[in-house]
Amino acid sequence: MTFSSQRHIPVWPWISLLFLLVLRLAWLNAYTLNSDEAQHAHVAWAWTQGLLPYRDVFDNHGPLFGWLHSPLLRWLDNRPDVLTWLRLAMQFWYVVALGSAGWVARRLYGWRTAVVVVLVAGLFPRFFIVSGQFRTDDMWMAMWLLGLAFIAGTPPRAWRYFLAGLAFGCALSVSQKTLVLLATSLVAAGIVRLLRPAGAPRAGVRCWLAALLGLLLVPAIFVAWLASHGVLTEAWYGLAGYNVGGANKRHAAQQGLWFILLAVALIVLCVRVARQRSEQGFDWPVFFLLQGGLYLFLIWFIWPLITKQDFLPVLPTLAIALTSWVSAWAWLGSRPRLQAGLLVFVVAAELATLIAYAPPWQDSLAEQRAELSTVLRYTDETDTVMDAKGDSIFRMRPYYPVLESLAMRRLRRGQMVDTIVDDLINHKTMMVIIRRLPPSSARFVMLNYVQAGDDLWVAGHGLPDHQLNQTIDVKMPGDYVVTDGHRRLSGSLDGGPVADHWFLDRGTHHLVVSEGTPVAYVWSQAFDRGWRPAPPVTGG
Repeated sequence: MTFSSQRHIPVWPWISLLFLLVLRLAWLNAYTLNSDEAQHAHVAWAWTQGLLPYRDVFDNHGPLFGWLHSPLLRWLDNRPDVLTWLRLAMQFWYVVALGSAGWVARRLYGWRTAVVVVLVAGLFPRFFIVSGQFRTDDMWMAMWLLGLAFIAGTPPRAWRYFLAGLAFGCALSVSQKTLVLLATSLVAAGIVRLLRPAGAPRAGVRCWLAALLGLLLVPAIFVAWLASHGVLTEAWYGLAGYNVGGANKRHAAQQGLWFILLAVALIVLCVRVARQRSEQGFDWPVFFLLQGGLYLFLIWFIWPLITKQDFLPVLPTLAIALTSWVSAWAWLGSRPRLQAGLLVFVVAAELATLIAYAPPWQDSLAEQRAELSTVLRYTDETDTVMDAKGDSIFRMRPYYPVLESLAMRRLRRGQMVDTIVDDLINHKTMMVIIRRLPPSSARFVMLNYVQAGDDLWVAGHGLPDHQLNQTIDVKMPGDYVVTDGHRRLSGSLDGGPVADHWFLDRGTHHLVVSEGTPVAYVWSQAFDRGWRPAPPVTGG
């Protein structure tokens, strides 16, 4: 196999693409479970309920992803395996992203190089795993790469620049990080353009105006829609105020100096390489190297919060730049077997890393499915469930902010008020997923709820003794039953008539059980639907 251009299209590129898709299906449930997936699914579900993002549910991402995927959530409503299906839907964006990168590589160097880029970038472990999760970043990087595919390696035309701008505008309507991509792209394009020969074709004002029109079209539609629904202020906070004010880079001055030094070094290197190559047109590989490098440096040294998904849109373009550099090695170009061996080695190493990190036979969604199944079984659509980021997906949360990294920092610093306990009480939230809750809120849950799973808690409390006369101090109002761990017990509450369940307000209550061994009072709805508290531990 060589990296050089070919005019005919052989069969093996399509076999390679099919091979990638088969691997994606084999790994569908093996991707590491990320809390962002449930958050994005919950926001998309909220669209199906007539709720508004930024006002009714918290979101700090652009609205396009949730709106576009809301029909899927309507179709998958109340399915515990919803994330598996949503991950399956993400394969579309994976194909768009790699197809766009391959399209650019084919245009620049031919089909063989395109397939090398697709295989190497598509199987790169971080790209393969993160792009398989249900997250906004999948669509974000696909739209960015699609936009580049419209203009890379082609004569400048206004319609191409408009379509590229339209794709970039879709990316911006998904993630504000598109602004960083645009900024680094403009800098890289300006530098590469200065190195072009004087007579080389250049994109004129008409092309750039068309790109600007395409870029602003989709965001302008959403701004108008948000303004018409009166949530523009809330959207601005979610998209800008929340993200900008939530984190500060440690050692900012030192990190900024490192960025400047490395950026200057990269620019000098790229200028030198571009002059050696002496391309007559726009040197796209140098552009990809310069833009990708500047973007990575910005994320590493300037961006306040680094996440794995931040790197998705530049990995395929860096693969194009790297492949073009390797294919230029004269000693390698005359050895087709060595080229094929090198590709096989890289792909095998990537596969081995994937298997070691996320074995395809491992079901990383099993616990999530079991937890969601329990939530759906014991709650109704009108019930609220407290979780960190929307883990219950199909249930509203009583607490508006999501408990992700920026929020946790704010809570620790006292920049955000922890009102979780008050919200639990006011919304009569009888089920809580305790994972990631702040310590004070978690303490309240452990004192006023009974554990129903690893992180799942149901409103109730174990009784300190098993006497027929009980004094109960209730902090969480709701409808409760008293049980011996197997059946409900009847009795009299505060001198009232005998009953087998009561609505307990906050405060102290006196309970006289008619017969049996009372061990706990628990939420009656969960008890009626089959849940039983664990029996008390007795000494041997």
